[in-house]
Amino acid sequence: MINIANVSFLKKNNPLKVSLIGLLFWVFIFFLIPLRIKLQIGLMPFVYLITNYIFFFLGLKIISQTKSEKELTYTTNKRILWRILYIVIFIASIGLFLKILDKFYIREASFSNSISYNRFLLERSGASVISIISAITNAFCFLPLFIYYMIQPKNRILFWLSVLLFFSAGFEFIMLGSRSGLFVIIILFSAYLFYFKKIKITPIQFLTGIGILCFLGIFSTQLFIERTKDFAKTDKVAIEHILKRSNYNFTITPKEETKVKIIKSSNKTLQAARLTTVNFAQYYLHGAFEFGYLYNNYNKNHYYGAYTFNILVKFINIIFRTNFDLKEIQNAPPRTGVYTTFFGPIFIDFGWFSLIFMFFFGVLQKLIFNRTLEGRFQFIPLLFYMLIINFFMPVFNFINGAQGIYTICSFLIFILLYIILTGKLKISKENGKTQYVRILK
Repeated sequence: MINIANVSFLKKNNPLKVSLIGLLFWVFIFFLIPLRIKLQIGLMPFVYLITNYIFFFLGLKIISQTKSEKELTYTTNKRILWRILYIVIFIASIGLFLKILDKFYIREASFSNSISYNRFLLERSGASVISIISAITNAFCFLPLFIYYMIQPKNRILFWLSVLLFFSAGFEFIMLGSRSGLFVIIILFSAYLFYFKKIKITPIQFLTGIGILCFLGIFSTQLFIERTKDFAKTDKVAIEHILKRSNYNFTITPKEETKVKIIKSSNKTLQAARLTTVNFAQYYLHGAFEFGYLYNNYNKNHYYGAYTFNILVKFINIIFRTNFDLKEIQNAPPRTGVYTTFFGPIFIDFGWFSLIFMFFFGVLQKLIFNRTLEGRFQFIPLLFYMLIINFFMPVFNFINGAQGIYTICSFLIFILLYIILTGKLKISKENGKTQYVRILK
């Protein structure tokens, strides 16, 4: 039996703490990088955001944390864990195959196409049973590496297969120019490494980490430039468009002298660094101001989950032949193509009833957190994704975006699958005695 749960890591990175750090980081970026605010958040949108945070925190606090004497009371049979690993690798491989089949052969996307054209092709063809199944099963790619680290075998082939599956989820994000999706992969991978104590922060590693972040920032900006070049044609025109006419500039924009410095910079490296810094700040901060615009200008009906949890509507349309207008729902915001914090989609769905949603969302996270403290490792990947959601609440909704709902569904299915495969199943009752069987022993 094994149990290598890192309780110390979990407690240091609990949902409440991560949420507060995410808020403080947003404030830090706001004051660190000078930008000109063109559209203020407004009083009522600000009250809405703060009140939703409060109800979320109340949901987290109303459930008592698992007591220390009940921590790590669950252990896992290593032999069973090996079998679970093979099953998960099989599902992830099927998911990857279906993803390639769906994206490249059925819907004809290609790395040779421009990012905007790939997006057009995927949106034009719409969702199908294969696309939904592939999206859910492909997110199983995040799980083999986690289970591998749980077992800690010395098997290079299995290790590199798990790593390959983990990062295979990134090919779609690169093809579609999705920076948020790539961030999820990097953050989740980092969480695995820290949780299983695969890396320790030394001065050299810290500087290396900073260097990697800078590289990723420049790469992220380059993705944005490439997307913009689909219609801007050259780097110079694309950079001018990003600084002056991109969607971000509607609410928050660089100061005029900053724009001039970047556009006229002859040093390409310095230009890239400056553009990355400014673009990152706009990218990170604009959602709160866009939410203010959304709150003050939204005049349509609320969709009670159909906007945030759109995968469920897609599934219902396909299976039950219903006719929910997904295009109308997704075009509900007065401005599309921008972030509106975590709470924008929630507001579109629930209005002020979002307070109830946020309260029970906090309760759900606390229940998941308590299960991980008990040693139920199958809940940890889901908890890690919830922490990503919490940290970026002032920025973006990682349920509605970055294929988050697919990842969450995958992690929930994994939990259910683990319970079914390792639990006792009642098969018969003879002579007053109930007989049970385990699928995996």
